[in-house]
Amino acid sequence: MTLSRLSNFGWIHRLLLLSLLALSVRSLQAQSTVTAWPEFSCSNGVVVITFVDLSICNRAATYSKVEVLAGATPTIVFEQGDKRFDALSYEPAEKALSGLPARLAVANAGEALNTLFSWRGNKNLTAKQQTLLQVFGIEAETQLMQFTTGDVAAYVRLNKGTADNTIFMIVGNSSHVYRVIGNFISVDV
Repeated sequence: MTLSRLSNFGWIHRLLLLSLLALSVRSLQAQSTVTAWPEFSCSNGVVVITFVDLSICNRAATYSKVEVLAGATPTIVFEQGDKRFDALSYEPAEKALSGLPARLAVANAGEALNTLFSWRGNKNLTAKQQTLLQVFGIEAETQLMQFTTGDVAAYVRLNKGTADNTIFMIVGNSSHVYRVIGNFISVDV
């Protein structure tokens, strides 16, 4: 075999390897990348929506529109026609309650909310405590409620006639906080 035939053979060999590589890449691209839909339960007109580690169960006809908003604070907005909306957001531990647990030197968000809710009506508050109550919209006439069911605790702040009434929810001993904001009243809670 001559030297020119060997160099042609090397060139053909490289071209053949390059063609095989291109075919294998096309084969990888042609494979299906579709995955299954997330599971949810919908029976007897009830819809269960899972948002991070919180499951929400509601009658399907309750809301006229449900929107998921992406961003720094994941949020789901539930609308009831023109008369009412609720926004459910998720706050990771490092952002929860604007750092209230760290400011109060407590272990988690639940302890911070317990502390905050216990101050209302106390006449001997420090300036810092009074400021924190104002930041969280807690005034003398604010209605405060606490509920627990299973491993979910809810802290409710209602101010009459406002569109930003709030329910803070915590699952277990987590420092993550779910916040529902809307123009609801105590009966809706």
